[in-house]
Amino acid sequence: MSVNKIKDGLMSFISGDSKKIKIIVAVGLIGIVLIFASDMLGKDNKKQEVSNDKISYEEYTDQLESKLKNLITAIDGVGECHVMITLENTTESVYATDVEFKNDNDSINQKDEYVFYDSEKGETPVLIKEYLPKVQGVTVVCTGGDNIAVKEKIIQAVTSLFNIPTNRVSVSKIKS
Repeated sequence: MSVNKIKDGLMSFISGDSKKIKIIVAVGLIGIVLIFASDMLGKDNKKQEVSNDKISYEEYTDQLESKLKNLITAIDGVGECHVMITLENTTESVYATDVEFKNDNDSINQKDEYVFYDSEKGETPVLIKEYLPKVQGVTVVCTGGDNIAVKEKIIQAVTSLFNIPTNRVSVSKIKS
């Protein structure tokens, strides 16, 4: 089909009736309104996702303990189990900085400033990375804690999961 035929077809369609033009314009305006509405709704959802992404120190510890307890109770011979995890520190955040060097004849000066962006709350620093706290030690108290084979399996599981030395893992039997 040639460009002229398409052009002639569109011209005859548009020139045929003013109602057709009004319908085309109305459909176009509705499309534009829907695009803007979906864009506004999409931004609100993204803001909620970002704000809900942060969890507290206690929530993080509770999640780790719960997952570890579920894993340890799946080991044969463990029985009833309680787990406590200690962490080295809290979450560490790394922010973007702008570094400026001044080189005088006698000295070198360095000036660091955080990079900010505009948000609803005002200027906010740009977050590059966030490090979760590292596990410092684990204590497991379980029914099978007096069995040497069970104890070894628990210690091996914990040390390999959290990359901590065996002296930072304690396994004991639950008091009868």
